[in-house]
Amino acid sequence: MSSPAGGRGEAPATAGRRDSVPALSVALRPARVDDLAFLERLHAAAMRPHVEATFGPWNAEEQSRRFRASTDPTNHEIVSLDGAPVGCQWVRAHADSLELVRLYLLPAVQRRGIGGDLVARLCARADRAGLPLRLRVLKVNPAQRLYARHGFRITGETETHLAMERPTPRP
Repeated sequence: MSSPAGGRGEAPATAGRRDSVPALSVALRPARVDDLAFLERLHAAAMRPHVEATFGPWNAEEQSRRFRASTDPTNHEIVSLDGAPVGCQWVRAHADSLELVRLYLLPAVQRRGIGGDLVARLCARADRAGLPLRLRVLKVNPAQRLYARHGFRITGETETHLAMERPTPRP
């Protein structure tokens, strides 16, 4: 089974895009049911500032309830850096597109090229399949700049979110 980023296993992430740190060993593995607690902690660490900026104070009980109700860990892949879990991604395949449902990284490893590497690999997968890649992102989330650098364009918006799409490249 291929991964949403184009292949499971290790791939170098260029950490030096901002600070000239050597390439990192980034790997993906299928998430398991027992990863739910990690995924919930990751959600809080990665999304709390954006949720608070958009919706107001973080209500831990409500966030936990919503997260657990909407999350099947087995839809995810765990992102690890040098063997330690640092993030997750969830990609849903549709007949006419790929959808990046979730890409979270712990704050300590953000801005080190890992997200960009994962997005680039997913873009390559979409290109090979001849499919556009779609996602939703909170308007306040700076990750939208990462997506724009990878060719995503805004295709719609709500009060809180942007819909973005990276179209299929033209031959």
